[in-house]
Amino acid sequence: MSVRANLAQLLVRNWPIKLAAGFFAIMLYVAVAAQQPLTQSFAMRLAVVVPPGRTLRQQPAGVAVVIKLRSFPRVIRKVIPDTFSASAWHVQLQPTDIELPKGSDVQVADIRPRDIEVVLDSVVHKDVRIVPLVRVEAESGYVMRGLSITPSMARVIGPAKSVAQIDSVTTLPTVISSVNGPFFRTVPLDTAPLGIVRIAPKEVRMAGEVTAIIERSLSGVPITTAASGFTGFLLSVERVGVTVRGPESRVNALTRDSVRVVAHLVGKAGPGGYARLTVSAPPGIVAHAVPDSVSLRRKTGRG
Repeated sequence: MSVRANLAQLLVRNWPIKLAAGFFAIMLYVAVAAQQPLTQSFAMRLAVVVPPGRTLRQQPAGVAVVIKLRSFPRVIRKVIPDTFSASAWHVQLQPTDIELPKGSDVQVADIRPRDIEVVLDSVVHKDVRIVPLVRVEAESGYVMRGLSITPSMARVIGPAKSVAQIDSVTTLPTVISSVNGPFFRTVPLDTAPLGIVRIAPKEVRMAGEVTAIIERSLSGVPITTAASGFTGFLLSVERVGVTVRGPESRVNALTRDSVRVVAHLVGKAGPGGYARLTVSAPPGIVAHAVPDSVSLRRKTGRG
């Protein structure tokens, strides 16, 4: 038997087994090759979102991204903060900046270049006063003790001409009602009049407290006369009581020396004449004498 005949018999012997083995070998190769991700460099455009009213003076260059993927989004998005006021914004790109489809088996291997500089038009900034347009309505029997705003200044950022026209900003008109104790409230700033000018912060915190109004009597407050028209006559009494009304803490701290009772002659001094009494008290305190008038008596020789 010739050599050619022997080779032919070897090829056809057990051919189904040999065909199956070849098939599985090819499938195994395809499966292994499919599991190896292809690394490829792609050019991407850097889209920068600038703050309202600002423009790019120079479009940033594109970047090259080395990835292991068949398809992916071709735009990297970065947002410049509203509070940024310089002309050049520096950012370092990270693999996490690449938006990849959820659930995809994708890995970003590298980004070139990573350090990017974005050139913007120039702006200025300054700090201005915040004016609160807040009205506090205390419950009956209470009065405001104090009101504060935090922060008291805001920073405005924008074109020089626009910023120069802004001296202060206000909160939105706000009413805080039914207050009977300490309170805190976050109030937005009114940004509508600012146009393209940006501001930080955009809200403030209002804090305050109210205190109960009480009434109290001070006894034995001396009376002084307002003029010399009392010549020859004396007041029928030299001391009176004074009723004071106001915030609890302030009223409780008052003494008879805290108020001043003054007698004002009504008409002319003489029989049947009298004096009207007025009371001077610290600011925020309402006070009146009891009684609010006294009669006159003629001086005696010993007086």
